[in-house]
Amino acid sequence: MPCTQCQKSQRSCRYVADGEAGSVSDASDADILDRTPKRHCAPPNHDDGNLLNAHTQASSALLEDYGARIERLEQALLEKNSPFTERSAGCRPQRPVASALTMRGLTVKGGSRTRFFGPSSVRVLVNLFDEAKEFMFSGGDSSDILHSFLLVHKIHKAVQEDHRKATSPIEVFVNPMTPIQKRMADVLPSKAACDYMVRFYMEESETLYRVLHIPSFMSQYTQYWEGNQQPDYFLPQLLSILCIGYQFLRAGKGHLHNDREGIHMPTACALVRAWLDSLRGKQLVEFSSLQTEVLAVMAQRTLNTQNHEAWQHLGLLVRMAMTMGLHRDPSEFSHKILIPFWGEQRRKLWTTILELDIHMSMQCNLPSCIREGDFTCQPPRNLNDDELYPNMIELPPSKPIEVETDSRVQVFAAMTLVTRLKAVDLVNRIDTLQDYQQILDIGNELEQALGDIHYVLPQRHMDNVTEARRQWMTRVILDMNCRRPLLALYRPFALSSADAPQQIMTGYLKSCMILLSYLEDVDSSTPDYPHIRHMHHLIFRRDIFHASFGVCYYMKRIQSSAVSARESESPQSNSKPDPVEAACTAASRSSMLLSLPRLRTSVEKVIDSMINRISEIRTDLKDLVSLTIVFYTYQGETHEPKKEVQQALQRIVDAGLQLIQSSQENIASTTVAPPTGQTQMIDFQTDPTLMTDTESYMLAADMQNSLWGDFGIWDVEFWNPFMTNQTPI
Repeated sequence: MPCTQCQKSQRSCRYVADGEAGSVSDASDADILDRTPKRHCAPPNHDDGNLLNAHTQASSALLEDYGARIERLEQALLEKNSPFTERSAGCRPQRPVASALTMRGLTVKGGSRTRFFGPSSVRVLVNLFDEAKEFMFSGGDSSDILHSFLLVHKIHKAVQEDHRKATSPIEVFVNPMTPIQKRMADVLPSKAACDYMVRFYMEESETLYRVLHIPSFMSQYTQYWEGNQQPDYFLPQLLSILCIGYQFLRAGKGHLHNDREGIHMPTACALVRAWLDSLRGKQLVEFSSLQTEVLAVMAQRTLNTQNHEAWQHLGLLVRMAMTMGLHRDPSEFSHKILIPFWGEQRRKLWTTILELDIHMSMQCNLPSCIREGDFTCQPPRNLNDDELYPNMIELPPSKPIEVETDSRVQVFAAMTLVTRLKAVDLVNRIDTLQDYQQILDIGNELEQALGDIHYVLPQRHMDNVTEARRQWMTRVILDMNCRRPLLALYRPFALSSADAPQQIMTGYLKSCMILLSYLEDVDSSTPDYPHIRHMHHLIFRRDIFHASFGVCYYMKRIQSSAVSARESESPQSNSKPDPVEAACTAASRSSMLLSLPRLRTSVEKVIDSMINRISEIRTDLKDLVSLTIVFYTYQGETHEPKKEVQQALQRIVDAGLQLIQSSQENIASTTVAPPTGQTQMIDFQTDPTLMTDTESYMLAADMQNSLWGDFGIWDVEFWNPFMTNQTPI
């Protein structure tokens, strides 16, 4: 039956069910709103006939266009809202399912101390490798490997203690007996050292994470060294900037207590935090206070490896910004109360906060504080800072994205902010997805953005080494900005789902390999290469670990597929090919760059590089051990994986002993305190035969407590395969 509105107007109804007569109405109710108002004019004569005819034809064409657009909108809404929508192939899409074991984990100590780990955590990724887990549990079935495990354990404890001391502030400076401004001035290095670190901060950090108006800050900086009094917030901002700049220059963290060419980062961060905690009332909503908070979070991340703490503090920072109205676009307010200059500074800072929120959410595998639709603030314009000044009446027009400016990197990254927020949101509500379409749509958008990067920043040969390094770093940061959410989006399905589309399987492996090959674009013979390698390791260390585990998973599946193929050739075999193995093999064969030998070589290079740079890994030593065992268990080039693991572990031991400046005999003689509390672990029974051939010194009390007690925990969290919750996830 036609609807009542169409019956009254005596027209055919658009809403009649498909197949019935009159399924397309002449017009819809929405068309009435768009009609041109009636004009009072003289009756037309015959000379006006052509004009009227043309007007009638134009109106009819306009109405037909409106009708077609409304029909498309109705169809889209029906497809989106109907739970019975079917794909064009005529079958209902299958709901994506990712294994809980490879999606999340929870460590529990003492029944009340818990910590959550998501799909990109090494502690969860190891669950993909059963044989490697069994090797860890059994200690390799060899006294030599047990010995190596114990030595690595003790080295890890020594490194932890060294890291704790190195990241502790100097008490004399954090003592509140003297004014905090005086204490902050006392920890400043020489002006030459400050100049160097400030320059590095401006070149390396004030690109994607825009916090300051550079001319204004540099003016204050010059006046400070000339002896002129500066606002209270200047020194906290300067100390944070020096800490961020120092991380790009030195691999160490806070070892230079008396070095006037460096800065003791723990002390500087503690002083900045003390100043921020002293703010009260109106000071808390000052724009300069928010700038300092953002800089303090960025500086603290260089010291603290616990991303969860940064994620918690970032939540407070987001809410602080929202109470100041930064989430609303400045154009919503009168220019009399918010001048254009400050409006643009607010856009830059809000975009920086969004970038930090997305990054920390992915690192912690936890929801972002901000979702799509929570803000209206627009991205900043592509302008240089010297084009902006406080007394300006209006902003100049934005320059094309191809034009390099101080804000170009942030502006380009902001184009994908909404897409990346959607990706983070999808990762944290995977259990609610009905099909893969949303995953594929967001993945396609991110892939398109990655292609745009190479269009905007094409690879060119440059004779200027400094400029070439800067261009490479810009291109890599922008690429990683989109590749991180793409990997997080694909990872749960590529590594655990039996029916993931081939686009996901191939896209994940391709992104892992691109991430591991960033340094291949840099000439290792250039003088800047050591610095570039340090920065690459500093910024992407966690991502490199995650990608390496992903590549190892594909290696495992590809080799298993080859074995299954040989077995299926037997006349007695009735086995069918495993869909996951087939998908991994197809992904590897899609490009020579994804071939099995290249996968193997890439991960081996990562392990070698990490061992050689173990002084910078420090507390990530446990992740290196896990990756080493996984790789040599599944690399497939040798029939003696245990021997390969033993040799690799010995290399880690040698590098670790050199790091802590100790000998193998001295570290073996140290004792390790037994663990306190009780950590829930999966059932594991020790094989008594493992201890029959063990050296006598290994049967000491600390060996027994450590190996079968704390060894499986390593400071509560060392081996995630040993820890799990006892209830279904």
